[in-house]
Amino acid sequence: MLFNSYIFIFAFLPVMLGGFYALKYLGYFRASKIFLVLGSLFFYGYWKLSYLPILLLSMGVNYFLACCINISARGGGIRKRWLIFGIIFNLLLLGGFKYTDFIFSNLNLLGASLPLPHILLPLALSFVTFQQIAFLVDTYRSEENKRIDYLDYSLFITFFPQLIAGPIVHHKEMMPQFNTLSSKLFNIDNFVKGLFIFSIGLFKKVVIADNFAIYANNGFSTAESGVHLNFIEGWLTSLSYTFQLYFDFSGYCDMATGIALFFGIVLPINFNSPYKASNIKEFWKRWHMTLGRFLTEYLYIPLGGNKKGFSRELVNIFIVFTLSGIWHGAGWGFIIWGLLHASAMVIHRIYVYILKNVFGIEEIKSKIYTVICWIVTFNFINISWVFFRSENVSGAMNLLKGMVGEGGVVLPKIVEKYRNHWILDNLHNIYQIKFNSVFDNLGTISGKQLFLFLCVALIILPIKNSHYFFNKSINNLPVLFFIISIFIYSIFHFSNFKNFLYFNF
Repeated sequence: MLFNSYIFIFAFLPVMLGGFYALKYLGYFRASKIFLVLGSLFFYGYWKLSYLPILLLSMGVNYFLACCINISARGGGIRKRWLIFGIIFNLLLLGGFKYTDFIFSNLNLLGASLPLPHILLPLALSFVTFQQIAFLVDTYRSEENKRIDYLDYSLFITFFPQLIAGPIVHHKEMMPQFNTLSSKLFNIDNFVKGLFIFSIGLFKKVVIADNFAIYANNGFSTAESGVHLNFIEGWLTSLSYTFQLYFDFSGYCDMATGIALFFGIVLPINFNSPYKASNIKEFWKRWHMTLGRFLTEYLYIPLGGNKKGFSRELVNIFIVFTLSGIWHGAGWGFIIWGLLHASAMVIHRIYVYILKNVFGIEEIKSKIYTVICWIVTFNFINISWVFFRSENVSGAMNLLKGMVGEGGVVLPKIVEKYRNHWILDNLHNIYQIKFNSVFDNLGTISGKQLFLFLCVALIILPIKNSHYFFNKSINNLPVLFFIISIFIYSIFHFSNFKNFLYFNF
């Protein structure tokens, strides 16, 4: 069940809100939490009911292990053994579902003949695994011996706004909020802000991301079929996916945040205009922020962080971001993506180290320098997304070859009258330049698609992120915005309006 589906917006969500607040109004506060848990389990099972027992098994085992850690004597070996067992259990559960086919298929390439089980990854297992590992580690580290309430724990894991794709929430920021649900009947400010933020997210997903997906899917499927795209096709395809992913993830984060606010829960910020970043480190402070927080607290710091020398720090950085790529998916494209970001983070750290320790410069304050850094950072991110998105490495390489001009350059027919200009003459010596032929298939690219690119660039760069509205008075604007968003959503979902922006290679 998707946040942008009719069944969610007009059926599931109203039922959940009505039932939750009705139970609270009648004084059944604990029942309202149970209702939320049961609704969240239904939300999860709606996708594939057979995977619901796996989620319940994971929750039950981790709750049992947390209780065992909690009651064991501090400083004793048994406490640490419970923790190690819990981490191994969670990683094996995730690895078994997520990486078995990938490992077996690569072993078969080396001569083995292992049958592929074709195991489908249960929804949200990656996020649930990280949340439960963090919970076990924090229980192990805690000096307090508080009783762990299973209902609050279940709600912490299954709360449906953050269940499917994050944010990766921390129990210390969620448990206190669940405890106060009984004392707050209804907060109109949270509800209005939630409606406004949800509407923004819905617009990002349905109107912007889903239309960029048309361009991206056509381009990547063409490259994966073995066709070398031309220069402009390659860049339009890669940029289309770069913007699609941005608004898809940003829209999801907004919708999740808005839905949680309906119930009086504030989720942590997970997205903060990452394409404004002027270096790769800043990008990761803005992109999937709760994932970065988890990797820092539960992997980078335990590995030694920056406390064991500069060389060890670089190794730790490389390990963390390589594993980040592996966590995102089972495939060589994800591994290459992780290695690219790991290398970029290491290079950036070395660069900062040289500036500080060799030249004595903490920061270069220059607008031109900042713009150049932003261009380099954005293009690196754009290129690395090619491996992240491609179904296979050969498709990614075909697309990259197109982006460097191996497939030639095709320009609109209107440019042909300038073919004798010195710029086109010089380009012709490097690339094969044609006019119009491919553009007959692409459509009026100078109008529709470039206008869409211009619009999203104006949204990404100067406009503030949606969490800016947390502390702002919104009044009645969200109601109007919500109605407009639903109307546009209906047009895009049920009509042929998407064909207005459609093109094929």
